[in-house]
Amino acid sequence: MDSRQRYKAFISYSHRDRKAAQWLHRALETYRPPRLLAKGGNDLSKATLRPIFRDRDELSASLDLNEAIRTALERSDALIVLCSEASAASRWVDQEVDYFLKGAAPERIICVITPEVGANTDLAAILPPSLRAALPRGVEPLAVDLRPNGDGRRLARLKIAARLLGVALDRLVQRDARRRLRVMAAFTSAAVALTIGMGAMTAVTLKSRQIARQQRDETEALVAFMLGDLRQQLEPVGRLDVLDSVSAKVLAYYAKAQTDRLDDKALGQRAKAQTLLGTIREQRGDLVGAEHAFSQAAATTHTLVERNPRNGDYVFDEAQNVFWLGYVQWRREDLAGAERRFRRYDELAHKLVALDSTRPDWRIEVAYAKNNLGTLFFEQARVEEALTAFREASSVFQAELTRAPNDQKLSEGLANSRAWAADCLLRLARPREAYAEREASVRLLEEALAQNTADKRLTARAVAARVALARLELDLGRMGSALARSDENLKRLRGLSALDPTNARWREYLANSLMDRADLALWSGRLDDARAADAEAGRILASRSSGPKAEPWNDKFEGRLEQQAVIIARQTGRPEAARALAEALAARMKTSAWREDAGAASLYAFAQLEAGRPASAVEALWPWRASVSSASRDVLARALVGAGRGDEAAEIVRGLAKAGYAHPGFLAFWRDSLSGGASFREAHQ
Repeated sequence: MDSRQRYKAFISYSHRDRKAAQWLHRALETYRPPRLLAKGGNDLSKATLRPIFRDRDELSASLDLNEAIRTALERSDALIVLCSEASAASRWVDQEVDYFLKGAAPERIICVITPEVGANTDLAAILPPSLRAALPRGVEPLAVDLRPNGDGRRLARLKIAARLLGVALDRLVQRDARRRLRVMAAFTSAAVALTIGMGAMTAVTLKSRQIARQQRDETEALVAFMLGDLRQQLEPVGRLDVLDSVSAKVLAYYAKAQTDRLDDKALGQRAKAQTLLGTIREQRGDLVGAEHAFSQAAATTHTLVERNPRNGDYVFDEAQNVFWLGYVQWRREDLAGAERRFRRYDELAHKLVALDSTRPDWRIEVAYAKNNLGTLFFEQARVEEALTAFREASSVFQAELTRAPNDQKLSEGLANSRAWAADCLLRLARPREAYAEREASVRLLEEALAQNTADKRLTARAVAARVALARLELDLGRMGSALARSDENLKRLRGLSALDPTNARWREYLANSLMDRADLALWSGRLDDARAADAEAGRILASRSSGPKAEPWNDKFEGRLEQQAVIIARQTGRPEAARALAEALAARMKTSAWREDAGAASLYAFAQLEAGRPASAVEALWPWRASVSSASRDVLARALVGAGRGDEAAEIVRGLAKAGYAHPGFLAFWRDSLSGGASFREAHQ
């Protein structure tokens, strides 16, 4: 048996990067892995990242590696290369990489970008030549980034540890975060207990009062860590249960004090905990609970603004809570309440700019306010006004992104504005322009995700945008690309749902993608696949209406599912079943506020048409004809034909064809259905 020393890794670096190498060596060898990474997983309690080989002395002036270095390379499980301009030019680093690659695959090399590398430097420019030569043409290795605007030191250590231990990064991050949370919670409890104990001694001496104040400050610092750095570590992981425990501990601490006895700092901390609790509840689908938490947070920050009207930080915090409160009211379809909050948010955003126009984070609040008002206009079918608002927001985001091109929040904001602009263009029956906006939105999110692949929240947003893009490709008749994109979307969404089954929004994304998949399968002639996808979406949506946090029937989810069931029944040669399903949907929609909402009116008109009442369908959709999607205009045109108004139907169909609408169902129905079919064919030529 070979008893020579083996190494977990060999650190190869230029001695100009000595400080980074020393930190990395110490960070890895002192890392203690968590015990279990999953149910039934491996016990890592006895695992270690020791020893790590790092050459501490300058190599000799010889032209080749010495025997000790070659032996260490041969006995190392992995090679960690500190990548910088200096290491790329170092012949010793290049020789170490070249020697390692003689006995190992490139996948066993971990590239680590040093903190001194410029923000715009390409990875390829700082790789050792031998490693570049070993990689396929145009391929760059995945790199760990020590720079502050990259992974940072804490996440970088976890990424390298995950590679060396052979475990999934997200699980390692979750366990590490939980361990830090337990430590911080213990420190917080100890600090609180010590503060109480010191407070009891204040009647004894002035020295005791001073100590009590110091302990209170320490407790506040720990709370600030929990709501700041720790929250930033936990949110991208996507585990709401860990975040929930953070907010619960903070609120329990502040519950012991009356509001009028809390100073401004304590009030601000409490508001942040209330906001965190609201975001957790919102993501879990508990909109009532989220609204309550955000209301409390908004009331707290409003108290702070009344005390300090010229303090921009307090105005900013109030603006955030007013937004969240309006957002939850919007999701609960309380448009009047949402409008009041969003208009107040707009006022606060402009107040921030008036206080200090040099701060980019305050200037950008105006863009967020425009986005929110745009959503209200959109919901009220004021589509042209909404499109103007979203494009104004996009202009602000784009200007700020030009100043700070690596700012992820700006990229996400611009992506959101362009996605909403796409929705407006769809309502205006301009699908080609809508596709361009959606494509730009997807590109922005994917670029941001490439810089932070562990962020599950951003992953979900990017996939949701891709789901909408696949739906647009179906509308434009691009079946091949739509099917390929749909396959990838479902794969990624299933992974997210498995990571956190309690995340209601992720389940909704999955259900929508499955319904899109059913449409694609249906119009591709794969009827069994269409039924299977429709059934799976139904099972997911059924969970919305059960349990203690059941949500009401929603035309955007359950309504769309029932509409799809009608189409599947019709397309599979079961007209009586299709009519029965349409009658049931029409009866449900008749009791809803379909006269007040374009989406609900579209669904009601579809049900009436499929039930054999085209005149009723025309009555429902005619008032909305200028502000509904291409698919809904298609329904209106079919209803007009059934009601004997063929000329008006022909005008709608020709307009849709000219705009590029080419959904397979639209093409199949209208190709030979109108006396003006020649005009229809000309529009598609």
